[in-house]
Amino acid sequence: MALDLEKLFPTNSMTLMIVDDTKANIDVLRQTLAESGYKITVALNGETALDLIPKLKPDLILLDVMMPGINGYEVCKHLKKDPELSDIPIIFITAKGDTEDIIEGFNVGAVDFIMKPFKQEEVCARVKTHLTLSAAIKKLTLDSETDSLTGLFNRRTFLKRMENEVMRCKRNQKSFSILFGDIDFFKKINDTHGHLAGDAVLVNISTLLNTEKREIDQVARWGGEEFLILLPETDLKGAVLHGNKIRELVSAKSTVHEGKEIHTSMSFGASEYSGDGNIEKTIDQADQRLYLAKNSGRNKVVSEDA
Repeated sequence: MALDLEKLFPTNSMTLMIVDDTKANIDVLRQTLAESGYKITVALNGETALDLIPKLKPDLILLDVMMPGINGYEVCKHLKKDPELSDIPIIFITAKGDTEDIIEGFNVGAVDFIMKPFKQEEVCARVKTHLTLSAAIKKLTLDSETDSLTGLFNRRTFLKRMENEVMRCKRNQKSFSILFGDIDFFKKINDTHGHLAGDAVLVNISTLLNTEKREIDQVARWGGEEFLILLPETDLKGAVLHGNKIRELVSAKSTVHEGKEIHTSMSFGASEYSGDGNIEKTIDQADQRLYLAKNSGRNKVVSEDA
């Protein structure tokens, strides 16, 4: 487990945020933690921290309790209300060691306390412990949300992401589209070259789909050789353009398995969310258009009904 977590979440990829209004405290913590290989970012008060944290999304926050303006407890409460930030572990740094202060800290969502004056070994040990626990939780979440072969989102996770996009669409009044893709003649690949070769093709195409997307796009393995791509803030015309780009790249990039070159192509159906809240209808429409693409020659993108 430890080896897997270190490989997935190496120390030098971890960002820690120190929030303290006393520069001397920041300097001691920064030096101590930087020596362990962590990336360090700093906020001098609660207001600045609340502005920076959503942008930086640090892996762990060391948060002073007593600060002018917004104190540490209030900062922690605010972060725990945000679903995108609530999982970030927060360690309070404080000179107040009374039982009621500690209980209040845990009640608002802290995972631990570090008492002033700091002891270097203790700071490093506590930070490492909570980063390891956080990484283990992230790994479990990742395993539950992704397809084990390709690493793409699974069907359940994709539907959740699509539901979130519906809510965003209603807030921003910006449409989104989806592409329903299928690898052409995939059964023939398995029958001719074997299932390991088929798996290699799936992994190769999944990597391409994940690489050739925008940061806001979401890609899922829907099942078998079928894939779904969620394209936020994209109309039907934009979805067709993206589908044709992917289709051409798939055709141009073969999969090499056991010295044999396997050429593939993909067909796509495209649909645009209608705004009525029915994501199943949007998926079904893209699926029907994929069916038309498969039955009218393959290796194409269809965005209209027959």
